[in-house]
Amino acid sequence: MQPRHVDRYVPAVTNGGWGFAAGIIALAILLIVAATVIHKKTYKHPTDPTASAIGDPLPERPPR
Repeated sequence: MQPRHVDRYVPAVTNGGWGFAAGIIALAILLIVAATVIHKKTYKHPTDPTASAIGDPLPERPPR
């Protein structure tokens, strides 16, 4: 007697992981926006008179 054929094919799930990928992309966009906001608020051009170089003494604060 011949053995019966048992179909062992398991289809691959290749479209999974889109939620995880979307989360990573959203995190990357959030980090880019945060870095841009921080840069715009804190960057001073080297020719800006209020910018100071490393090692310069801190400017004195005017009295209140």
